[in-house]
Amino acid sequence: MAKISHPNFVDTINDVLFEAKKREVILLESKNRKWLGNFLTINNKDLVNFGTCGYLGLETHPKIIAKSIEYAQKFGTQFSISRSYVISQQNILLENLLSQIFNNKPVIVFTSTTLTHIGILPIVVGHNDAIILDQQSHISIQNAAQLMAARGLPIEIIRHSNMEMLEYKLKSCYDKCDKIWYMIDGVYSMYGDIAPIEEINALMLKYPKLHLYVDDAHGMSWYGKNGCGRIFEQCELNERTIYVSTLAKGFGTMGGLVVFPNDNWYKKVSMHGGPLAYSHPIPPPMMGASIASCEIHLSSEIYDLQKSLKDKLDFAKSIFENSKLPLISNPETPIFFVGTGQPTVGYNLNNKIIKDGYYVNIGLFPAVPIKNTGLRFTINNHLTKEEIKNFIDSLHYHYPKALSEEGKTMNDVLRAFKLPLIGETMQHIEQSSIHLTEYESINKIDKDLWNTYFLNKGNFDWDALLLIETAFKDNEKLEDNWKFYYIIIQDEKNEVILATFFTKAIFKDDMLSPANISMQIEAERLVNPYYLCSQTLSMGCLFTEGEHLFYNKVHPQAEKALKKMMDWVLAKQEQVNANALIMRDFEKTDSFFSGKFHEESFFKIDMPNSNVLDISGYNTIEDLISNLSVKNKKNYKQEVQKHSLEFEVEFKKSIDSSKIDTYYNLYLNVTKRNQSLNIFPYPKKLIKLISESSSWETIGLYIKTDSSPKQLIAICFCHLSNTSYNPIFLGINYTIETDLKVYKQLLYQIAKRAIVLGKKTLHLGLSADTDKKKIGAKQLAKSAYISVKDNFNMEILNNIFTLQIKTNNVR
Repeated sequence: MAKISHPNFVDTINDVLFEAKKREVILLESKNRKWLGNFLTINNKDLVNFGTCGYLGLETHPKIIAKSIEYAQKFGTQFSISRSYVISQQNILLENLLSQIFNNKPVIVFTSTTLTHIGILPIVVGHNDAIILDQQSHISIQNAAQLMAARGLPIEIIRHSNMEMLEYKLKSCYDKCDKIWYMIDGVYSMYGDIAPIEEINALMLKYPKLHLYVDDAHGMSWYGKNGCGRIFEQCELNERTIYVSTLAKGFGTMGGLVVFPNDNWYKKVSMHGGPLAYSHPIPPPMMGASIASCEIHLSSEIYDLQKSLKDKLDFAKSIFENSKLPLISNPETPIFFVGTGQPTVGYNLNNKIIKDGYYVNIGLFPAVPIKNTGLRFTINNHLTKEEIKNFIDSLHYHYPKALSEEGKTMNDVLRAFKLPLIGETMQHIEQSSIHLTEYESINKIDKDLWNTYFLNKGNFDWDALLLIETAFKDNEKLEDNWKFYYIIIQDEKNEVILATFFTKAIFKDDMLSPANISMQIEAERLVNPYYLCSQTLSMGCLFTEGEHLFYNKVHPQAEKALKKMMDWVLAKQEQVNANALIMRDFEKTDSFFSGKFHEESFFKIDMPNSNVLDISGYNTIEDLISNLSVKNKKNYKQEVQKHSLEFEVEFKKSIDSSKIDTYYNLYLNVTKRNQSLNIFPYPKKLIKLISESSSWETIGLYIKTDSSPKQLIAICFCHLSNTSYNPIFLGINYTIETDLKVYKQLLYQIAKRAIVLGKKTLHLGLSADTDKKKIGAKQLAKSAYISVKDNFNMEILNNIFTLQIKTNNVR
């Protein structure tokens, strides 16, 4: 199987976060000498704190601080004994008090909510159960759920709060599983939206196997009887619901908790709950603080605190009701989210707000889709109404400035969040001396003009593109029909500044995933052919490889031309309803394009290396071999030259129509076996069109036998341009068992043919880097830049990838 290097999802996230750090909106340092909750000291400036999740302000409550000090003096700073051996009376007291908050249901506390999930799920989720994760469920739930992968449990992700999709997944696994766990947040941390608990309750009545696992970390304390939380009060904890929350947000202390519907699960987790047995309990000072917070929650004071917060929420809500700011969040919760769309607008606005003296969080990818960036802030009891008003006034003042400075409009933001657009009757039209012309066929473009910039760059000169257009239209399968868009940007003298082409097609989202991931997904595609597939607008197409963008960087109007292309392609993505937009085949080290694309909400991924062999200095294949390293010469002799007399080679400019089915089946052999670059197979008529073109030829590799007819073992389809030779795709007969190193022999014959034809460059394409390097090819590191409107499929892919790693590690 051909090998390629695959992009790392973590590296992609790191690139985004690195840029955010550079813009000074994350990983900031607080230098507070005293903590009162209302201010953060950052860069020697006191900022009003709109970033805390301490909604009620309990972390500075005198009773909680006093009890923390008392417990530190009485019991020290730690109780470093496993709960399995000894549990402190203070721990028992805390759990009893928490149980009173939650209608006397059994409660266990952990040192964090993350450890709570890790301690519970392996106990309560059975070997014949299934897990369904909400797309936006907290990462701590998702990581804990992935621990179940070693058991082989089915783990699915559904779109956020999509009850139709939940019911579909329920039906698909209902007869196969004992219990089906739907895992959600109660109040979601980014947009502050609330889980549709009434609809979930209705499904639980309809499907007795459905169990609910809810983390209501952001819903506790500020709402409900005794601060029990938004969801607990609504879901009426039944025998099929497990409720998890945190002590580290509205509650004002530290730790995680779980409320069980029955003693059975409670006793099992108490006895075997992972971190409970193998980690430390909550330290005594925090134990004291939590006990004091419980006492507040069980007194009338909690309602005074809740009322104080609600008054401030209502005040903020009333201001936003008369505002034109795009408030994305649910105004019934303390979490507010003002959308900015592009990260650059978010960085700009965040910086302005900080300069005005207010601290807020930026909501970024991967917590939200990259084009759904925004400012996330909280209303809390540390704030005064005057501070809230002044902060929102600051938002109003700076928001249009940030949009303007980043070249965006309010409608760009509304479009990103799928909100109704505002009429723009007085649009400013910039007078420009450059013009963009769009074409929907290469036939509409002058051949000499196109070839001036793209001849010998790969298999996308004028004639090659005409063939590709013909091959990928009027086909039965959706994936075999592509839409082409060509753009040329010229100045007032018609000098070309920029030229490129894009295609809209159905892409497999796992195209660049490791082969073992694609194999798992392909099994699902046997039933659902378009599982994890997206309509994609891509620079170039899935049949071409190389420098698809001509860009004259030194032209005086170059910056404007690039901006015009970006505006055009982002609008085209919306127009054709493509979920993903890909700009591809850029040098990995090109910081110029990396910066430009990041400004437009693209994130960078590594592409497979491009293999290129410079053959301009060789007259014969022997010249090439003589220039190889000692190691590669040895490899050539042992694995290529040794077997060369066993083969017969044929070069053909046309193909007998009776052979097309045979050649196509050999090609399908390769696509089925090599899923390291996973795309839909090309349509059969492509081979027929190639056979009719003077710009193509085939290399047939036969094993010599005494029998007739000869045994065709490999076929390669090669594109010829003036100075380059481009083997594009191949087929192999795997039914013939042989040790003759067929692929390496084919590479050698390709190189030999290119030299004989007097070509200067041999484009060997992607994958199989090691074998291509052995004949002298250089590996050119390439990157692509991707923008997605909805990162749901990406999250599923990352989940599958993580599950696969965990499973492999267990094995």
